Amino acid sequence: MKIFITADYEGVSGLVQWNSVGEREAITADINSAIAGAFDGGAKEVLVGEAHANMRNIIPEMLDPRATFLSGQPKSLNHIGGLDSTFDAVMLVAYHSKSGTWKGIMAHTYTGSVFSLKFNGIEVGELGTDSAIAGHFGVPVILVTGDKAGCDEALSLLGDVETIAVKEGVSRSAGKCLHPQEARKLIRDGAKRAMGRIGTIKPFVIDPPIKAEVVFVDPTYADNLEHLPFIERVDGRTITFPLQISLTPLRFSIWRNSMAEA
Repeated sequence: MKIFITADYEGVSGLVQWNSVGEREAITADINSAIAGAFDGGAKEVLVGEAHANMRNIIPEMLDPRATFLSGQPKSLNHIGGLDSTFDAVMLVAYHSKSGTWKGIMAHTYTGSVFSLKFNGIEVGELGTDSAIAGHFGVPVILVTGDKAGCDEALSLLGDVETIAVKEGVSRSAGKCLHPQEARKLIRDGAKRAMGRIGTIKPFVIDPPIKAEVVFVDPTYADNLEHLPFIERVDGRTITFPLQISLTPLRFSIWRNSMAEA
């Protein structure tokens, strides 16, 4: 079986604020736990992608040598660059809840410029968007690890997916954490269990035609985008546009990056 693992930052074991000491080591350790669980569960090939900031957070010499990894940006499909329909399943490691989530540790949607993102009225964050892109390829998300708020979001959105909560938020920048060793044992065990559920967990698919709605934190972002021919300006902070499945993944990635740079 061929597994794609993508790793963010905010859901890493033991971390509750950005720019923490030992963060790259912690990210790599959580990823290794998921890799080990995937191979425990029968994986034959694992590709690891990165989903945080400059996407160069993995420490190569510390990574489980059984896996290959895709690092850096820009890349088509952004967080899940490298994914295609040949994969059997996706694991989202160290993910977080969407912007505005109560007690969501470091909760945000992309760069923090987005307050709300919806597809056909379904509100999603990075977790939901990446799951929907995987679903476009017919690939299910079988595991989500992160804080409790992120795991609750995954269960609400994706259904009966395997989740591992390694911490619980007290506020956006504070939380009660499991010891990293215990958290990583749970991640490995959860990844192995998830492997056994391949074929029973369905891909997260948003049926076309798809209408996207974005509410920005700052109206300036909407100002910068409203001139594009496919954009409809709704109010000071909100735009909508049709998201065509026939568009290439690269074009979606370009649009997503244009929002981040606006």
